[in-house]
Amino acid sequence: MRPEASGNALDLSLIDGRLNQRESGSMDPHIRGTGAGGAPTSESGSSSSASEPTRKNIPGLGSIYRRGDRWAIEFWKDGVQHRESARTSSETEAIAHLHKRVDEWAQDRYVGPRAERVTVKALLALVTQDYATTGNRSSRTLKFRVAALESELGHLRAVAVSSGAIEAYKSKRLGDGKAKATINRELACLRRAYRLASQSRPPLISANRVPTINLYRENNLRQGLVSHEDYLALLAQLPDPINDAVTLGYLSGWRRAEVLGLTWSEVDRTRGLITPPAERSENRELRELPLSPALAALIEKRWQARLVSGLNGPRVCDRVFHREGEPVRDFRSAWRRAVEAIGRPGLLFHDLRRSAVTNMIRAGVPEQTAMRISGHRTSSVFRRYRIVETKDLLSALTQTESALKADPHKPAIFPHNRIDQPQKIAREPLRKIVILRKDMRPTAG
Repeated sequence: MRPEASGNALDLSLIDGRLNQRESGSMDPHIRGTGAGGAPTSESGSSSSASEPTRKNIPGLGSIYRRGDRWAIEFWKDGVQHRESARTSSETEAIAHLHKRVDEWAQDRYVGPRAERVTVKALLALVTQDYATTGNRSSRTLKFRVAALESELGHLRAVAVSSGAIEAYKSKRLGDGKAKATINRELACLRRAYRLASQSRPPLISANRVPTINLYRENNLRQGLVSHEDYLALLAQLPDPINDAVTLGYLSGWRRAEVLGLTWSEVDRTRGLITPPAERSENRELRELPLSPALAALIEKRWQARLVSGLNGPRVCDRVFHREGEPVRDFRSAWRRAVEAIGRPGLLFHDLRRSAVTNMIRAGVPEQTAMRISGHRTSSVFRRYRIVETKDLLSALTQTESALKADPHKPAIFPHNRIDQPQKIAREPLRKIVILRKDMRPTAG
C-alpha cells in the first residue's frame, strides 16, 4: 500500500538522494567523513556532506575537492595525476589556483609545489655534488664561491630569484671590494646550479623560471711576455731546482703543476721522450714531449741530482724537481725576489707558457704542432696566449712590402713601390652572346 502524503510519511526522494550521495562518497577517498568502504566516520561529517559538496569538477581544467577545512586541486596532464593543496578555504580562490596551475603547465612553467619550495642553497649543493662526481679540480675554489652565494641568496626560493636580485648581488659584491672576475666566477657557479636543477629528472625548476644572469665584461687578459734576455737573467737569480723548472716551462709551455709534478717514471731517457699522465693534464689528454737538445741536457742535469741522502743512506728521489728529496710545492718568495731583481715585478710563472707559445709561432711552428706541445685543446684559447707585439706588426708590414717589391707581376696593385709606374691592363673586348628562342628562328622557305 502506498504511503499517503502526510507529516509522518516517508520522503522517498530524500532517501534516494542520501543513498546516491553515500555511494559517490564511497568512491572518493577525499570526501571528509567517509572511511574505508564509504562508511561515515561521524554524524557531523555525514550531515556536512549532505549540506555541502566536497568535490567540484571544473570542465577543461580538473577538479577541486575538500581536504579538511581547505580546498585541494587535481588535474591530469600527459596521463599523470597532479594534486596539491590550494591553501585556502575559499572555493573561488581554489578554482583560481587550479587555473594558474593549468596555465603554468601550458606555458611549460609548472614544476610542482615541492619544487617551488627548493631554495638556492639546495641548488648550489647540486653543483658541489657534480664537481665531486666528475672529479673537477676546481672544487678547492668552489667552496668560496658557494659560501658567498649562500650568504646572500641561499635562503631565497629558487623560483623567487629575479634578475633584479642578481643585479643587487653584483652591486653588493662590488661594494665589498671584489673584482669583477671574482663576481663572474660566482655567477657562473649560480648559473650552473640552475642548469643542473632544470636538467634533473624530475626537474627542480622549469627552464622558463631560470633568472637571467649577466656577467661583467672582463678586460683582464694578461700580456706578460718573457723575452729571451729576461729569461736568462731570471735563471741567474733563481736557485736550484727552480731555475731548471723555469727552463722546462719556458721551452715547452707546460703549466706549473705539470712541470713540478714530473716524475722519473714518465721520462724515457733512452727514447728521449716525456709522457705525462692524462690525469695531471688540465684537458685530461695524453700527450708526448720529445726531448730537444736543450731539454735533453736539462733532463741529464736533473738525472745527476736524483740521489739524495737519507737516514739509511743515499736514495733515489722519484721527482725530477725536488728539494733534498722533498717535492717543490711553493717558491713564491724566491720568484718574487728574482723578478724584482731583473726589473720585472708582477711577472708570473704562467707567463712562461705564454712566452713559449709566442716563441713557437714566431719560429714558424704550425699551430696544431704548437698546441700539442703546450697542451692547448682549442685554437681560441691558444691564440689568446699568442702575444702580438709592435715589432711583430712592423715585421709583418715590412715582409709584405718586400714581397710586393720582389714580385714583378703585382705593380698594378701596389703603385707606390717606386720601381715603375703601374701598368695599364688591356681589357679584352666583351663577346656578345645572342640566344635565339626556338620559336624565333627563321623558318626555311
